[in-house]
Amino acid sequence: MPPLNPTDRRELYEHFQHVIEGTYDQLLEDQKLNYKQNMLKSFLVETNVEPSLLEEQFEYVTVEKIDYSLFEVLIDTSSDEDEEEEILTFYLDSQDERFWTFYSIEKSRPAKDTMEDLIMTEQSGLDYLWFPAQLQRYFTKLGEFQGTGINYDAEDVFSEAYINEHLPFGELSIQSSGQGTSWLLDALSDADLKRFMSLSSVKIRREMEEGVVIERIDNNGRITTRGGNAIQAHLSFVETIRELYADLIRGIEEEGRIGYPIREIESEEGERHSSGQSVEGTPIVINLANSVENLKEFADSFTSATKPLRLWGVGTWLADDYYKIRGTDLHNNDSFTLEIKRDWIRLYLPDDACGNTALRIFSNIQRYYDAEASFGERSDPKNSKVGLTG
Repeated sequence: MPPLNPTDRRELYEHFQHVIEGTYDQLLEDQKLNYKQNMLKSFLVETNVEPSLLEEQFEYVTVEKIDYSLFEVLIDTSSDEDEEEEILTFYLDSQDERFWTFYSIEKSRPAKDTMEDLIMTEQSGLDYLWFPAQLQRYFTKLGEFQGTGINYDAEDVFSEAYINEHLPFGELSIQSSGQGTSWLLDALSDADLKRFMSLSSVKIRREMEEGVVIERIDNNGRITTRGGNAIQAHLSFVETIRELYADLIRGIEEEGRIGYPIREIESEEGERHSSGQSVEGTPIVINLANSVENLKEFADSFTSATKPLRLWGVGTWLADDYYKIRGTDLHNNDSFTLEIKRDWIRLYLPDDACGNTALRIFSNIQRYYDAEASFGERSDPKNSKVGLTG
């Protein structure tokens, strides 16, 4: 789709306003969109780079500033076999230096795949937002709950032999919409099946002072606006999600990282001397409802350096039922340590590590192994509206 060529933020939002009004009206009338009529998609991304560096890191990316903290990002997705260029247009809002928003009205699949290629490139400085099930369930309280997607994808991480021996499903997928969605989730949550009911998306209808929007929120930070009558309602919703997630990250980084500061004492003469090191922070404990039968294969599967976790590690036995991984987060080269027993995992992050590593590990354990995984009570981030223990 050709660029919109907005001259400032106001013009861009005005165009988005026409998009969400048009898709909403079309879906109400025909239950499907016209040719070349696409929905507005907002991709929330965690970053540790500047927008200007995208051109340096990716030769197929062009960045042009439109307004304060607003950029047009053109991504060439064409291959050597393509006769014509395939340029996708995104609009990057970098007002929050750590959590960016990429807006797009390209077709859903190309936009999704292009963002995945960008984020998953090693040392890109970009990462998804990883929404745990507890956070996704909180989203359903922000409006009228209208739909959900459930995807348990163990086969994406574990070998066929491991699945056949230890898990009832390699893949489980359910899509639901309508008033019965909440009842369906409640019914399934009362069964043994709940350990495999991994939320992949939720859909809500949200009424605010600015207007009404219908939003689908995927568990990796993509928000698709299925219609509405006010772009400001969508922008406000995106900001709400960003703040909820940022609160979790801040809590993890304040309480769930391990530091070894030097303690100092003051002598009678007023001189300060080192008295050795102290330990600050505590490891993050993840409790498992779905016990691990083969510790080594479980751990090695999660630290194989492949998508989606991008974690690499080397394991050692501490005891017959106690396995340890020393690893590296390939997103940012942060180190981490995992200690694994049958019913729990301890995650040790150094004091300068990115908190997103913790939520990537946690949310992907829920998606690929145990949908009922939860934080231990002492690991639950304080001062956050969303608890991760339940």
